[in-house]
Amino acid sequence: MTLLFDLIGQVAALLLRLMFTLVAAAFALGVLLIGLVVVLFMLLRALLTGRKPMPFMVWQRYREASRASRARWTNRARSPWAQPAADDDVTDVDASPVHPSTQPARPRLAPADTNEITDVQARDIPPR
Repeated sequence: MTLLFDLIGQVAALLLRLMFTLVAAAFALGVLLIGLVVVLFMLLRALLTGRKPMPFMVWQRYREASRASRARWTNRARSPWAQPAADDDVTDVDASPVHPSTQPARPRLAPADTNEITDVQARDIPPR
């Protein structure tokens, strides 16, 4: 009797496995068929209206944005701030002391040296 129940259980398991496989295959084919119908509809609409299909336009914008982003990140070394200054653009500076009376009062955290405050002024260097 146990042998008969084991055989019926194995046949039932095989039939359920086969049924679930067929249902999954039917679902996959249905999704593919729906996708094919949508693509054909979009292609027909694009041919009739003369416009590109919307997914193509979205993909094209994505590619353009990706290229622009890549160009922005790869050209960082060529930015104007990354290039060294030309020799004629060098400006020399002279330091001059600033008197405490010209500075606004501010709290000091440490004792001040008399030579610590300087004012920096630009001066042009004549070309050689």
